[in-house]
Amino acid sequence: MVGLKNKLELKNNSINKINTFKFLNKEQWKYTNFNYLAGFNFNKNNISKNPFFIKKSDSIEILSLRDLIKEKKELYLKFFNKIIPQENKFILYNTAYFHNGYYFEIKKNSNNEYIFIDNNIETNSKDNFTNDRLIFNFNKNSKSTVFLNEKNIKNIKNNSVYELYLDDNSTVDFIIHSNQPNATKILNLSANINKNSTLNFYTINISGELIKNNYYISLNRKNSTCNFNGVGLLDGKNHIDNYVEINHNKKHTISNLNYNNILSDFSKAIFYAKTTINKKCNQSEASQSNKNMLLSKSASIQSNPQLIINNDDVQCSHGSTTGEIDADALFYMQSRGIKLEQAKKILLNSFLSNLVDEIKDEKALKTITEQINSWIKNVD
Repeated sequence: MVGLKNKLELKNNSINKINTFKFLNKEQWKYTNFNYLAGFNFNKNNISKNPFFIKKSDSIEILSLRDLIKEKKELYLKFFNKIIPQENKFILYNTAYFHNGYYFEIKKNSNNEYIFIDNNIETNSKDNFTNDRLIFNFNKNSKSTVFLNEKNIKNIKNNSVYELYLDDNSTVDFIIHSNQPNATKILNLSANINKNSTLNFYTINISGELIKNNYYISLNRKNSTCNFNGVGLLDGKNHIDNYVEINHNKKHTISNLNYNNILSDFSKAIFYAKTTINKKCNQSEASQSNKNMLLSKSASIQSNPQLIINNDDVQCSHGSTTGEIDADALFYMQSRGIKLEQAKKILLNSFLSNLVDEIKDEKALKTITEQINSWIKNVD
């Protein structure tokens, strides 16, 4: 009963905050207009079938969040809503009205554990947002891979919250592949990384009517590391907005952020990254890189990588570049007998390869490579 009572209190508190919450003109919301979403419902679930299909290693425990609340209230109280910051109204909606959700526990001292999650909403959603929440607890000395596959042509509206907790000496490869050309999706993801632990994070966004991704990464203990690789492929009138916040909270912490976009037609991408190295985080390292290729004069990118450094004993770098496909390289390749269209495909693949090729999981790499090749083949 304690868990259910706590859930009710959380719901009521979230609803009260929603009714008074206002965006404070934060820069991460500056280039995407969400005012029209006020007319949609976030508290009505029109999905009759659970959209998650899950395959996993035998030693991984999975509970629905409803079962977690009833059966393991100590875990619910420890993890639910404890990792995600209460940064925006959509997180509050999710907390109050989540429809589908799971808790994943990767056991202590486990090795090469694997989770595959296929998220496929089968119903068009014109007026209602579904609220999904996933919680991952990676225990000490564990090594695991999570592959979240989101491929859908339905007209869906989805509001997701993912919470990741990496205990000491854990290593996680977390891969999100999203190809949802007709989707309006809001994702808020947060990760707490503890001592000697590494999160290798990959996000691949291939099209989307309106996608808003917010990532909150906290390096909370000595020798915690986050390697963040992102790819965005946009065409038509796609609008994909990415905000990445990384906080170095202890010394000897490392973050590497790399995000590349290719844009065509009338698409628009936003990349806003903020890495903060706090005062007592000496001998930490942080790098940011955002590279963008525009294939159309009507496509646009807003890029704003920021470093906030409150300690002198650190190594930091950041940069952003935006340009068109290299005409000299095209000319050179054509002079060697390569046809123009093939030359373009080679250069576009090369622009992404250093990020995608880092993916170690063969199934994920094959799926993502096929989707990227298909997108490049069809782009003008």
